[in-house]
Amino acid sequence: MTQAHISRIENGAVDLKLSTFLELARLLDLEPILAPRSALSALNAVIREADANREARSVRGAANSLQQLVRIARLQHPKEPAVERLSELLRDLHPLEPLFRTPSELAELQDITDQLQSAGRHADLANLKKAVDRLAQLRNRLVHSQPKTGRPAYSLDDED
Repeated sequence: MTQAHISRIENGAVDLKLSTFLELARLLDLEPILAPRSALSALNAVIREADANREARSVRGAANSLQQLVRIARLQHPKEPAVERLSELLRDLHPLEPLFRTPSELAELQDITDQLQSAGRHADLANLKKAVDRLAQLRNRLVHSQPKTGRPAYSLDDED
């Protein structure tokens, strides 16, 4: 499929064949399904829960890889306060999983993880300290941020 054809599809200039639709969905790692309209709210709830679990696994995965880094850093820098601070931040990370609300927060955690791993591989204490500071700032931002609450569609006081 050419880029021009994909562009025409995106702009709605092409009436898509079912086979093309299925091919594009599978390339995007999506599975098209037909579901009764009455089941859509339940289906959406299952999808939201699966997405939340995927995000939590990302946080846990970052924490697990950083635990290994802490062990190595303690051997390289046994009395370094930044290593102990990193260890404390990692203990805080697991309970904060529900606070990772956006993909950008997860991407930032992954970037910090990469920076810490790079600093650990090269025994770069200055970059280790910078990455630990970034992780502390991310933790503080997550803990102190106010959840965005929308206006409810209805309230229990409304009488119809």
